[in-house]
Amino acid sequence: MLYCSNIKCPNPFNPDGNKFCLSCGTGNLSTLFRNRYHVINLLGEGGFSRTYYALDADRMNDPCVIKQFVPQLQGTSALEKASELFRQEAKRLYELGEHSQIPHLLAYFEQDNRLYLVQELIEGQTLLEELETEGNFSEEKIRQILTDLLPVLKIVHESNVIHRDIKPENIMRRQRDGKLMLIDFGVSKQVTATILGQIGTTVGTPGYVPLEQMRGQVFPASDLYSLGVTCIRLLTGCLPNENDNLYDGINGRWLWREKLPNSTEINANLGTILDKLVEDYVKDRYQSAQEVLEALNSSNLTKKSHSTNVDNFISAVGIDYRELQDLLSEGKWQQADQKTADLMLEIAEREQEGYLYPEDIEDFPCEDLQIIDKLWVKYSNGRFGFSVQKIIWEKLAEVTTAENYDLDTWFTFAECVGWKTEKTDWFLFFEIGTTSEWKNYYELIFSEDKAPKGHLPCLGEPSLRAIELLSIFIKLQACLNN
Repeated sequence: MLYCSNIKCPNPFNPDGNKFCLSCGTGNLSTLFRNRYHVINLLGEGGFSRTYYALDADRMNDPCVIKQFVPQLQGTSALEKASELFRQEAKRLYELGEHSQIPHLLAYFEQDNRLYLVQELIEGQTLLEELETEGNFSEEKIRQILTDLLPVLKIVHESNVIHRDIKPENIMRRQRDGKLMLIDFGVSKQVTATILGQIGTTVGTPGYVPLEQMRGQVFPASDLYSLGVTCIRLLTGCLPNENDNLYDGINGRWLWREKLPNSTEINANLGTILDKLVEDYVKDRYQSAQEVLEALNSSNLTKKSHSTNVDNFISAVGIDYRELQDLLSEGKWQQADQKTADLMLEIAEREQEGYLYPEDIEDFPCEDLQIIDKLWVKYSNGRFGFSVQKIIWEKLAEVTTAENYDLDTWFTFAECVGWKTEKTDWFLFFEIGTTSEWKNYYELIFSEDKAPKGHLPCLGEPSLRAIELLSIFIKLQACLNN
């Protein structure tokens, strides 16, 4: 391509062979940009920048990428501020480029009142292209994405940089070694958003950005959200469109488990991690890439969980879980809850007592507890299950011992999962206050759509469940650590 040296030209790059600039009509066109780069073609264009494929004449015609900052800004002061911020962001990118999974920043400069970055060209295929050619990603490939990219994000965030636009198109598998590369940090977008300084200025891609980013605020957890959404879109093959059916906007929940292909198996613990990555509120997500890495390591995801094939749902102690699976898959939540209680009592040989003691749960087979939990999580789309309840408890307090639990925490937990309800107190015709009362078992909400998250399984009268449930939480953690 040819370069127009008119400093007022809105788009200085022109096709080879032109005698006059297509944008401004000037005839002063040169074959080398900055007397060094031979621009070959336009790779992409957005609201903030244009990206070109070029050859660097000073480096033996080594391929590179030139990014031209095209700010939609008015006024000299705004442009000067943009130039300074662009320089600061470029410096951060230069420092980040020392990481092997981030493209190297080769140069930053200002030419004819325009700002440019020159970056290493990464040859390979984006994950979007990989999805289109190879189909939906497996659990193994999703785990590889997380284990490959989380250490990169950890370094990025520790350098006070937020990517802001993580999506399959911006993750590339490098051809020469198969390593995943995090590309397009969108420096120009960050600078423009900062200059505009307007709440509601969206930087990122709809369908991948969290609520706070749509309102102009970003945190490390914002990138983690986008990474989580990327994973579930690659698992399901459901990409953003006008009728995005992967998220239930009315009830505020993701439906990714319902959209999984029948052949896809997902470890229950990986599912829980993905659920936490894509929580709506920042406070409910992982706060750092390191937290996610620790969750991946502690959940022992290198071991395959039991298959979702019903033929494998007979445990080592001889318990057949196919009836429970059928009840859950048909949405018969009350019958499934009662069946779960019966199965657990049978395993512990406590049918006559009708209650599990802490020592029973301590000796409970990990395989059986994990099968039960996985079935509940799978068929409720991550809304029900012991592991779901455990996460809710851990937001309130640490799980320590079952017998010496904090009563206030127990009451708050019960309110969170909908086992307690507010009742209005009346004297004659006057309202005199409210009291919190335990629901009876028959008052529970046996509906996936209407029940609060963590409402089930309950296995009996909610008010009597504290020690039993905490023992289950402790056992679940012990099973994960083994």
